Amino acid sequence: MEDNFELVFSSQEKAIVVSVLLAGESSERMEEDVAELESLLRTLGVQVMGRMLQKRQKLTPSCYIGTGKVQEIKELALTQGAKLIVFDKNLSGPQVRNLEEMTGMVVLDRTGVILEIFSRHARTNQAKTQVEIARLEYLLPRMTGAWTHFQRQRGGGALQRGMGEKQIEIDRRRARDRISRLQKQLEQIRKEKATQRKARTNELKVAIVGYTNSGKTTLMKGLTKSQIAPKDELFATLDTSVKTIDPRTRPKILLSDTVGFIRNLSHSLIESFRTTLEEVSEADLLLHVVDVSYAHYEDHIKVTNSVLSEIGAGDVPQVLIFNKVDRLNDHILPRILRAAYPGCIVVSAEAEKDILIVRDHIYNFFRKNLVTFRMEVPADNQIAQSLIYRNCIIIEKGFDEGRNCLLFHLQAPRATMTKLRNWIVSVDDELLPTELDA
Repeated sequence: MEDNFELVFSSQEKAIVVSVLLAGESSERMEEDVAELESLLRTLGVQVMGRMLQKRQKLTPSCYIGTGKVQEIKELALTQGAKLIVFDKNLSGPQVRNLEEMTGMVVLDRTGVILEIFSRHARTNQAKTQVEIARLEYLLPRMTGAWTHFQRQRGGGALQRGMGEKQIEIDRRRARDRISRLQKQLEQIRKEKATQRKARTNELKVAIVGYTNSGKTTLMKGLTKSQIAPKDELFATLDTSVKTIDPRTRPKILLSDTVGFIRNLSHSLIESFRTTLEEVSEADLLLHVVDVSYAHYEDHIKVTNSVLSEIGAGDVPQVLIFNKVDRLNDHILPRILRAAYPGCIVVSAEAEKDILIVRDHIYNFFRKNLVTFRMEVPADNQIAQSLIYRNCIIIEKGFDEGRNCLLFHLQAPRATMTKLRNWIVSVDDELLPTELDA
């Protein structure tokens, strides 16, 4: 039977949120980070009963904050009936152990909260595998001393407080073995996904990226006319969804919706989701969705671009989509945005007219990158004809009875043209104007 190591984290829990402002840091930024953490906790159904903020010149290695402040936090938690203390930044294993021993309460950090959300929202085998790897790698350094807010469930039994070091070492070894098995499973999933993407090389690929809860799924729904149900919560989308923008377009344009990004997302968590994010790095175009109703949307842009660079997608062409403009009463901001970010699009993803603007931008982007050429294909060559009808825009079509061959004037991506090179008669010097959605 598998050992399932998991966070003990129940809904309707009451929590105290803790944050530290170091010398030189912005108090406004700290306030935003704390508000974001509270939103993450609300996504889990956790009730925030209070905040404890501290200004410090430097962090305390043993327990992150001062011992006096730890006692204040404990007293506040007891007063408010809270059993959970959540830190906005990430803690080390020893820090968690010391804080729990000093307070007698469950202590979590930002990554632990995000992992719990990921775990609840994972639906596919790929997402569940990635989440479990990330969870185990997070737990390993925290398996020290009297780690109490994690449990190992085996047939309903739970690991109890005060276990010996020998048992902890056994659990560490089991966790490492489990990680090894999961990584092998994930590698097999990665190979299968790579094969699927290879089969789509003739199709054009667009990926929607952006900060969590910026409206990516709403945009996906509008562009593909699918029945996706967007949710107003953080990390509602965890599994990548790939759909066709319009089945009539030739070549097909595939649109993928991916997991959202967030500040202070640990490198190990990004690595765990590299399989999911490969859809982004292999896209032809990125739609970078930004919630413009958020006052400091520039920070969200920076976070997203930073993660894109980390996963090797920093050079993929992208267009900024400033979303949720309908929530603003500022009629001047759209003009300011267009001046500051040339080529951007300012929209409400819930408005049909704005969806059409984004769609046309996608069409025009690919139209500029199509090659126009002429072909002569034997009438009995079904393979070449199938490739043409699936992946090319047919400008003109004719038939030469004397030679029993079809005559085509086409537009297609260069990769498709290369596959048809044996039957190409000529390549036009200039692209002919054509409507992709004709």
